[in-house]
Amino acid sequence: MTTMIAEILALAAKLPAGLPDPDALKKLTREMDELNSSIEANDTDGALTEAADIGYYVAKLLDYVAGLLSLDADTVLRLAVAKYTLRARPGNPKDDAAERAACRAVVSVEVDGPPMPFEFSHIEWL
Repeated sequence: MTTMIAEILALAAKLPAGLPDPDALKKLTREMDELNSSIEANDTDGALTEAADIGYYVAKLLDYVAGLLSLDADTVLRLAVAKYTLRARPGNPKDDAAERAACRAVVSVEVDGPPMPFEFSHIEWL
């Protein structure tokens, strides 16, 4: 896992909300609103502390999503790179089959291989 994400998650595990945090997305949204308020008020120090909060909740959200899929946060980031490497090609083509194959390759599951190690029935969409 990337060093900074791991460091943030280690801190998060020590705090009352802990990990996993199914409310991370709601908290992230609130922190974005607070960042915008700080920027509008020309409150530089406030904006910096809100940016810190946003980084914290991004890491917690990433950890939560990874946990839903029995992955780690670094793998979720590798999935994003695999998918968006395809999307960033000239013309920004959207090719669902290629994106699925690229993501599948990240988690080492062949096209006709076994199912992913998770069940969608337990995922609570936020």
